[in-house]
Parts: sequence; C-alpha cells; structure tokens
Amino acid sequence: MNKTKFLVFVWMFSLVLTLGKSLQAQQANDMVFINGKIVTVDNHGFSSQLGTIAQAMHVQNGKILHVGTTAQIRAMAGANTKVIDLKGRTVLPGFILTHEHPWDWGPVTPQIVKKVLPNDDNVVVRVMTGSPPENEKAFPAALTEAVSKAKPGEWIYFIFTLGKDYEYSMSGNGGYGRAGFEGDLYNVLDGKHITKEQLNQAAPNNPILLRDVFTATVMNQLAVDASIKVFPSPRMNGLAPPSADQPPSSTPARSEMRWMAEDVMLKDHYPILREMQRLSLSYWAGYGMTAYASNAYSPTNIKVWRDLESKDAMPVRNMWTWNWDPEYHLADSFFMNDITSRVGEGTNSLWFGGVTISVGNGCTVEEPLATSSLAKLPSMQIEARVKQCAYTPGSRNAKELYDYIKAGGRFVNMHTVGDEDIDNIMKTIVQASKDSGMTDEEIRAKRHGFDHSVMWPRPDQIPTMKQYGFYASGDAFEITQASPAVFNIFGEKAASNVVPKKRLVTAGIYNTIEMDRAIPATDYTIFNGVAWLINRKAWDGKAYATDQAVDRQTALKISTIYGAYYVLRENLLGSLEPGKFADFMVLDKDYLTVPEDDIANLHVLMTVKGGKVTHLVPSMAKETGMQPTGAQVELNGPAAGW
Repeated sequence: MNKTKFLVFVWMFSLVLTLGKSLQAQQANDMVFINGKIVTVDNHGFSSQLGTIAQAMHVQNGKILHVGTTAQIRAMAGANTKVIDLKGRTVLPGFILTHEHPWDWGPVTPQIVKKVLPNDDNVVVRVMTGSPPENEKAFPAALTEAVSKAKPGEWIYFIFTLGKDYEYSMSGNGGYGRAGFEGDLYNVLDGKHITKEQLNQAAPNNPILLRDVFTATVMNQLAVDASIKVFPSPRMNGLAPPSADQPPSSTPARSEMRWMAEDVMLKDHYPILREMQRLSLSYWAGYGMTAYASNAYSPTNIKVWRDLESKDAMPVRNMWTWNWDPEYHLADSFFMNDITSRVGEGTNSLWFGGVTISVGNGCTVEEPLATSSLAKLPSMQIEARVKQCAYTPGSRNAKELYDYIKAGGRFVNMHTVGDEDIDNIMKTIVQASKDSGMTDEEIRAKRHGFDHSVMWPRPDQIPTMKQYGFYASGDAFEITQASPAVFNIFGEKAASNVVPKKRLVTAGIYNTIEMDRAIPATDYTIFNGVAWLINRKAWDGKAYATDQAVDRQTALKISTIYGAYYVLRENLLGSLEPGKFADFMVLDKDYLTVPEDDIANLHVLMTVKGGKVTHLVPSMAKETGMQPTGAQVELNGPAAGW
C-alpha cells in the first residue's frame, strides 16, 4: 500500500468511526412511543378541533421527529432506540401555565421544606395544619417548643397551610380578599391574631418568620432587622424606614415580604435554596406542566434559575418577566432601552418575556347590589375597596407604563383583578403605542398580556383586546374561589366576567390558564383547574356563569398551544408536531373520553421535557424498565403509590 492509499484508508476509517459514534449518540437519544393515543393539538385555531390524533411518536435529540401509526414509527427504531409501549394510554402536550410562582411555592410546600431542612438543621421548621382558629389556639405552645429547639440566632420558620382544598383561604360565605371584597375572612396572619410583640417576647434571640401558603407573612423584630440588611431601600422593602431618596408620593412595591424565606432566611444557605427550588419545579412537572410564565420575584430568583439552567437541571421551562423597582430603573434611559430590546432572549429553558409595572387593584365599574354586605359599608370603605385603581390616568403607574410602552416594551404577566384597571391599562398602552408611531399590526406583534381575569374582560372590552392583540391569562382557581362572592356582591352579570373563557375564545383572543396557588400543599392538581374551565363549579358546589364554560377540547388548547403563544414559543412548544420539543405527559385515563366529572381525577404517569423524563411513577417505571423519578415520587407524594 503506497502512502497516498494509506492516508485515504486512515481518513475513511476515521470517518466511519466518527459517523458510528455520531449514530450511536443519536440512537442513545432516540425514543419511540407506540400503541398510544397521541393528541397532537396541531390545530392552533379557535374551534374545538384538536387536529391530528396519532398512534405513535418518534423523539430524537429532544425533539419530535415524526408522528404516525405504530407500524410507521416502530419501523424507525434502531438497535439502540428506546421503545415505549403506551398500551393505549393518552399522551397530551405539556401544560403551559402563564402565571405561576414555583419560586414562591417551594418554601411553603411542607414536604419540600422538610426534605431540604431536616431535623431542625440550619432552620427550625414547624407546619401548622387545621383551621385558622385552631392554628391560633395551638400556636403559643408550638412556638414555645420551637424556641426550645433553636440555637441562639437560628431562624424559626412556621408554615400555615390553608387546607387540603384551600378551604381556609375564604370565609364560609365566600368572602374574597384578593379582589378587595373582604367579607368575614379569618386571616390568622393579619398581624392581629398573632402579633409581632408576641413573637418578640417569646424569642428574643431568634428571628421568626411565619408564612401561609399564599404570601402572607408575620415576623418579629429580629427578622425585620435581617430583612432591612438585605433590602435597605424602602422602595422595595415595606419594612425599611423612610429615606431621603424616597419621594413622598411613593409607596413600597413589596408590601408582602414574599422573598423573606429565599433572600433573607436562606441567604447563607444557597445550596439548600437551590435544591428547594429544583424540587419545587420538579413537583410541578409531576402535574404535567412543562413550561410556565412568571415574574422573577427577587434577584436570587434569577440567580438560582440560571444556575439550574446552566447545569441542564430545569425540570420545566420558564419565560420570566421583570418586576423589580420600576419607579427608578425604568427612569434610566440606558436600562429602559436595554430591557425593551431583550424580549425573547435567553435559552429554550429560560428566556425573557417582558415587564410588569405594578399589581392592579380590584377596582370595577360595577356597583354593589343594594342587598350585599359591601353596599352596607360606609361609602368611603366601598370607594377604597372597589373604586381605587392602580393605573388611574395621571398616576405614577400610568406614567411608567406609558414611558415603557412608548420605548417599545412588552407589558405582560401583570396581576390584575378589576375591569376598570384593564380599561386604564389598555388606553395607556394604545396611546403610548400610537404616540411612538406604531401601527395596529405592530401593537399586535408585541403580544401585551394581562393576568388573572378575575372580573374582566367585560363584553365591551373585547373589541379593543381583539383590535390590538391583547392576551388574557386566566386564573382557573378564581372560578371556584371568587365566583360566589362576585355573584353575591355584584350580581349575575358581573359573575359572567369571572375568567370568561367562552367570550375570549369566541372572539379569537389568545387566552391561557393559571392556577396561581401553591397546589403542592393541597390535594389539587392542574387538572382541577382544567375541569373548572369546563364545569364552572365553585367551592359552594354551584356552577356560576355557565355561559362562559368551554368544552374539554378548547380547555386543552387553552392549557397548551394558546399558552405557547403567550410565552413567545409557539414554534417550539404547545403541540406535538415534528420539529417541536418533545414536551408531553402520559395519562392513566383518556382525557377525551372520561366523564367530565372525572377530568379532575386524571393522573400524570410520565412527564417528558425535551425528550428527558422528568416525572415517572413506579408502575410505569417498572413497565418500561426505567427508574421512577421526580419530586412527587421522591418525596413520597400520592404519585409514589401509582
């Protein structure tokens, strides 16, 4: 063999080895799912048609390569392809929820906290169950016991659950606090039932944080002092004393100290915090959620998410939105121009979606019924509860919103409750956009979105939303929680404005689903929320505004492909189409055929994000020759027994 032939031989041999290794790598990432019911949701429109339903699916390198019949897909399997026989089970696209707080919910999920903070190491943890009156009665003894176990300077942390059905978040007659219609709510963490002075006296040497499974907090002075050390500015910390740089008209942007656990209590325990949040995301993956949108609630939030993302340890995808100190940061032209240009930037697990300014209020154009308890209050109290808007023309929030929109920003992921605030926000966005020279088409391209839909949109708001392409994220939990109070206080017409899905779908407006609750601390799942879109049932057993119910096919679109548009990734997420990420769930029963009353009881047996199994229950793990995985299994939740 001459030298030339030898070199050619060596080159060809090397090429074969390289191709062989490449093929092995591809095949190692090959999976085919056969003998199933693959609901692709490849019809993105506003009808109840879901599109293709296939038997099998081929996944390679995290993306869907093909869907088709079992015979077609089985033939694509190579020697190293993992073949999973679904045995007739239904596969749905992963849920995309557009206003969730896994960051908030991790520190209030008892099973997660007990896992990362065991045996009173680093933080003494206690969980209070039962009703608020029972909590109040039992608390002094529980506090005395916790203090006896704590070392000097060690944090004491109490979690107050709100019931497995979230029943203690509302009063017996449906009083509704978040909208400003308080009724006779019994909030054990209102600072009156358990006082700061009581905590100071019981624990003079330990910072104490009390937190319910929403966002209410009570602290002693040592905890307050620790908070001020981390966040000394009263602009962001309502506990901090006023300072010279705070204008008299300013109000703290954070009256609820929701970041106390993560940024203050655990500030010296970063590995614990990171693991807590990984478990929180993993727990949500066990409900079939593969992507979500959320404000980043603190600087540490961004640090942890980026850390997990860099290690390929994000069990779900996140479009994050900025909400930190708009009064000062958005006034800086460099920051404004930078942040408005970043929408969509990031990776496929963590990307930037836009900015919110301030939470909206429960202000409404509706008038309380004369027979309602609210109408019997003094006029000043009624004004304060239902007529004070956050975005009143001329207000600081309205000005910040105007400046941000005029600079070209996307306004999205904002908590808002009342319809009158939506009027104000839409007017401001349209005016600022027009003043910047935008056409209607350019405004629609921004995909501005507002969240919760608690009392909006009214029918007369629909044309404006449609014209300018505004999105509506809807909190399914409010259907069951808020409907009775809205009906009793404002009447039937107003109740039809509570998360009005039928109205939005009929108008061809993209609208999505939220739970916006720490459901890992309850017996609920995301399928409860999906069911509420369909049956409109409230906590009192009655169905409200059934004219706004949607069928199960539309509810699935709301929970999957419509959410993909909200998070700016409809080309990659939300449906099971070739070229998209393999983000999906496998169910124990068929979503499309089970009785309506059983939809809330569906179980997720497997969740896959980008071809990687993030949740797998023991029975299906045994069946497929894989290991059970995911926080719901690891922490011995209900899924551990499936």
